[in-house]
Amino acid sequence: MKDVSRFGDSPFTGELAHVTGDLAHVIREPAHARRLALGAMFLVFTYVFLANAWLGDDAYITFRVVWNFVNGYGLTFNPDERVQAYTHPLWMFVIAAAHAVTREFFFTATVICWAFSVAAGRVLVNWSGALPRAALLVAWLLTSKALVDYTGSGLENPLSYLIIALFYARYLRRPAAIAPTPAELRTFALLGSLAFLNRPDAILLFAVPLAEMSVRTLRSHGTRALGPLAIGFAPAAAWLLFATVYYGFPLPNTYYAKVSNGIPRSLMFRQGLAYVLNSVRHDPITLGTIGLATLFAVGGPAASRRAVASAVLYVAYTVSVGGDFMSGRFFTMPFLVAAMVVVPTIADLGAVWAAAGLVVYNVMVPLVPVKTSATYDGAWPWRSQNGIKDERGHYHQATNILFFSPFRALPDFVWVREGTSFRNSAEKVSVQGSIGFFGLNAGPEKFVVDRNALSDPLLARLPVSPSLYFEFYAGHYFRDLPEGYLESVAGGVNLLQDPLLHRYYDRLRNVTRGPIFSTSRFRDIWAVNLGEYRDLHSMYEGRRPIALSVRADNERFTTDVGTRDPRTGSLRATGRAGYLELGPGIPAKKGLYRARWIGTVTSAPVEPIGFVEVWSSAATRLAREPVAAVPAGDALAQIEFTLQEDVSSLEYRFYVNGSVAMTLDRIELFSGTAIPPPAH
Repeated sequence: MKDVSRFGDSPFTGELAHVTGDLAHVIREPAHARRLALGAMFLVFTYVFLANAWLGDDAYITFRVVWNFVNGYGLTFNPDERVQAYTHPLWMFVIAAAHAVTREFFFTATVICWAFSVAAGRVLVNWSGALPRAALLVAWLLTSKALVDYTGSGLENPLSYLIIALFYARYLRRPAAIAPTPAELRTFALLGSLAFLNRPDAILLFAVPLAEMSVRTLRSHGTRALGPLAIGFAPAAAWLLFATVYYGFPLPNTYYAKVSNGIPRSLMFRQGLAYVLNSVRHDPITLGTIGLATLFAVGGPAASRRAVASAVLYVAYTVSVGGDFMSGRFFTMPFLVAAMVVVPTIADLGAVWAAAGLVVYNVMVPLVPVKTSATYDGAWPWRSQNGIKDERGHYHQATNILFFSPFRALPDFVWVREGTSFRNSAEKVSVQGSIGFFGLNAGPEKFVVDRNALSDPLLARLPVSPSLYFEFYAGHYFRDLPEGYLESVAGGVNLLQDPLLHRYYDRLRNVTRGPIFSTSRFRDIWAVNLGEYRDLHSMYEGRRPIALSVRADNERFTTDVGTRDPRTGSLRATGRAGYLELGPGIPAKKGLYRARWIGTVTSAPVEPIGFVEVWSSAATRLAREPVAAVPAGDALAQIEFTLQEDVSSLEYRFYVNGSVAMTLDRIELFSGTAIPPPAH
């Protein structure tokens, strides 16, 4: 296999005049051909970027923090509460520096995304060397829906692309037989540190090369390598120290809201697998490139193997945390690493055939960046696969820069208008599920409570709502508001009713609102991170009762012998014998439960009319009770059962006999102190 880390001159530039025919009198020097090709690539990229540019609600969460910071309210989302509601400190500071000059977000963020993307492209083109390799690499990258989707989204991806390009352009071409010098190691460690600051989990993309180079340099240079290594990682260490002191926690609040949430790992893994399959279905080139790079790396240069190993490690991490609701977002960075490994080799094997393959792909696959037009909208129903969305399609027509007109402010989205209305209302506190557009336009005088807990330090440390499993939406793990919480926020005092939460909230308020440098605050920082409250969600989960009432036609339930009525939320029996309701296959903690089915029976020529069951898996039935007669009220049946251990898939079933005419309206589930007395 040809060593792709060493690039020589390409015959492409010498043959270009012959290929173009009529341009032979114009293009006589290789430099002219290269400038022309680079200019063409630049124009194509700029068009694709503008056609696909958008700004999402998550970007505006950071913009609210930036506005507060630039205007003297601190690095906060709600000005009177220090919470790291963003995952990308480096990107946040870049946006803040630009906003301090422009005092505007929409066009500023779009230009910054474009500029960093161009810079990353320039690094990749220079690294590629020969023009066929460079052109093929650019075309390959612009074919990925995921990569292009998040290039102009207002999120941190373009800066991550630049850091990846700078790191691997050096790493893949350096001599494999020579150990890095301490100065080299410092440079690589610094790039890894910046990647961490731009998104903490991005460090996985550099983990294997950094580990390998650190070991080799320490072996070759001994303790002389420790100083440069420490200097390289100093920015990341300094930020973790700052975050711990300023916010009270080393990691972003989004980590506690999305990753450390109490959802069973098995469910998160299954959702992560759905995230993979969604990408394969709608954007096959992205994960396909990672798979292809894995095959090419076997038996290839050692640097390529380590690069691909880091990309695969990041994909595995993404699956383990349940993926995300933004389709393809977390595959963009490993895709770029994989493309840098595999595309130059493919170009050497046959650039023309590879280019032809890309043309066929762009013609055949419906969702590719070059096909984006003014009518582009969400490409598939957003609730499919638990809410994995075409996020760009969802916002495209409301935020794409090409839709600008003098009398239409962008972004033109309903949450912008709702936030503006709230800003000028008498209310002080609002509970929202999407806080970016709404929050920025609500202004600093208003307190926005995020049910998904991205910006809320208390809710982020509570277990997810039991009702989440009936409304499961990837990346949006909402919490129930504790009794007295809104009153506490509005009044600036601790009015929580639960004794455990009341004690914890006293500590948390001191951490997020108290004087930064005080002995009591540092004691409380220890208590909530490493002390008695380090695992609050488990402590609270053990004492929290469940009281749920769910519509019978909830999407988590299936039916064999029923018809759905979306207007009333009920299931109607068709008169055939079988399961009227099955589902939903949700996790449940050990303990005592009671389930109750609510509905009406209009005709029952046979008795019993059926039975109800509870199953903990497809092969384990926990309880079964007959529905013996037509009840006088609307409580058709109930069943009590005990879980001796946590289960990952709890299912409720209602079997109805033939010829029974009935309607099932809802199912109720209770546990602990919320269990009501038996129904008669």
